[in-house]
Amino acid sequence: MRISDQDEEEFEVSLSPLIDCVFLLLIFFLLTTMLKKDNRDISIDLPVSTSALELAADDKNTVIGLNAVGEVHIDGVPSDLNDLRVVLKDIYMMNGPDHQIRLDADTECPAFRVVEVLDICQFIGMRNLAVRTYDEFYNQ
Repeated sequence: MRISDQDEEEFEVSLSPLIDCVFLLLIFFLLTTMLKKDNRDISIDLPVSTSALELAADDKNTVIGLNAVGEVHIDGVPSDLNDLRVVLKDIYMMNGPDHQIRLDADTECPAFRVVEVLDICQFIGMRNLAVRTYDEFYNQ
């Protein structure tokens, strides 16, 4: 007895739901990347402050300067964040946490750089910190 082949049906996978899902994912990712781009474009301008003007640069305090590009200067000497950590650790060991530190930041300085310097000071344990912002960097 022979069974005929006519009873067999060919199954096909419908691609239209798959294509719909792909287009929905494409639209989702396009929209989310556009929203993220808007968040990156928010500019933060540092305010001008005068509360730290009374701290003059002398042997009793340390001046950390940040120019418009975000370069770090320690008492007028160009350095980087690793040098800043080392200098602040030495100051902490010699003078304790109450040594006066003045952070002079240009108003065009990136805000993340100011936060990095403040985080380093807090991590080391420095408690006496004054922040001053202005338009022109004093080391130039």
